[in-house]
Amino acid sequence: AADEYRLDALEDRARPRATVTLKALFDGYVAERDPAPATVKAWKRQLDAFVAYLGHQDARNVTMADVVGWKEYLLTGAGNGGKRLSAKTVKDTYLSVIKTVFRWGYENGKVRSNPAQKVSVLAPRRAVTREKGLNDSEALAILKATLSEPPKALSQPRKLARRWVPWICAYTGARVNEITQLRAEDVFQVRKIWVIRITPEAGSTKTQQARTVALHPHLVEQGFHKIVDGKEGHLFYDPKRYRGGSKGNPQAKKVGEYLARWVREIGIVDEKVMPNHGWRHRFKTQARLANMDP
Repeated sequence: AADEYRLDALEDRARPRATVTLKALFDGYVAERDPAPATVKAWKRQLDAFVAYLGHQDARNVTMADVVGWKEYLLTGAGNGGKRLSAKTVKDTYLSVIKTVFRWGYENGKVRSNPAQKVSVLAPRRAVTREKGLNDSEALAILKATLSEPPKALSQPRKLARRWVPWICAYTGARVNEITQLRAEDVFQVRKIWVIRITPEAGSTKTQQARTVALHPHLVEQGFHKIVDGKEGHLFYDPKRYRGGSKGNPQAKKVGEYLARWVREIGIVDEKVMPNHGWRHRFKTQARLANMDP
């Protein structure tokens, strides 16, 4: 019986095989899963880097040793201009793409195995020298700066973004791009309570699910709800100024990037805290301190 299996394997290897490219696996996964455009853009870049490292596109000829070599290539800095990537980045950003693409290929009969399945990255424990969220002084500095007079040359949507997006992030814990894509119709009242509607209809949301979030009374006191009077469509950017960029880099994302640069300019320079996402981490910390139900 063992000889029969061996002969079958030899015959199978001798048969000509059609090439299954890594790009074909990636395209198949994307067509079925339909991930966010930004995810597709990032994953394609990482897959292209893997292909460049391999020197070929044949998914059926990729071995576990190839994937381990790719991991080591990134960890040692050989594949990034001498700059070593962190174990977390290699694991969560680069290796996860290879694992996912090959898993889809294997589960759909395109390849016979997933050579990345058992490859892991042991991330060392790092000393944490500060919290991920914006601290009190940083939060106060940003919120105070939103009340300062903006440059005259700044567009009206950008002025509104600088004035309101940090406050909304502070009081909701929402992701910045969920706020920068808000439309006038997403701000309304439910039983006399002002709310915002975060929905995939306005742009990308990480979970692809809509949710309604009550506005803190302080936001209403400041008059945020009044900015939607007489307006329709997006509040913090003008779709008419769209220049035909990729779906992976939408206007709402550009507004978030602008705000991040502005926050750095006003003095929040600690690279251990993200200028926009730091609000989300801060909100979670404050919620725990208040014993808020998850």
